[in-house]
Amino acid sequence: MKNVSTYVVIVVFIVAIGLFIFLAIRRREEVFEGEVIDKNIVESQVINNAYGNPAMREPGIMIGNTGGLKHTYTIKVKTDQGKAINYTISEGKYEIIKIGDRVSKPKGTTEITIVSSNTSASSVPPSDASSVGPIPTNLNPPQAIS
Repeated sequence: MKNVSTYVVIVVFIVAIGLFIFLAIRRREEVFEGEVIDKNIVESQVINNAYGNPAMREPGIMIGNTGGLKHTYTIKVKTDQGKAINYTISEGKYEIIKIGDRVSKPKGTTEITIVSSNTSASSVPPSDASSVGPIPTNLNPPQAIS
């Protein structure tokens, strides 16, 4: 009976690894070009097991993230064939890509490239950089009072 449970664990592990590899290859093989029609940030709460959590008065060692928020950045692309594709991207790429930009995803990579950029200001709210004010030109240090 002990050997059967060991085999089951090994088979489940191999299937999980195989599924992970299959999804990674599928994402690399995907090819499309189109226009960004929507952007979205999905916020989810990460809760780790209480094992090893000193706040829960559990013994053990806590390894990795202890909880918090996870952000997933996605864009929706309407392809030239008329199909809508949701694609997960990095935070940095999310900040660069604007609604209305033409993007492409070549075969053999997981990276989105911007083909042409939408320069209209209506797609992204303006930054708050104007509230900083002018840079002072008189930078003399204060004098000591005697």
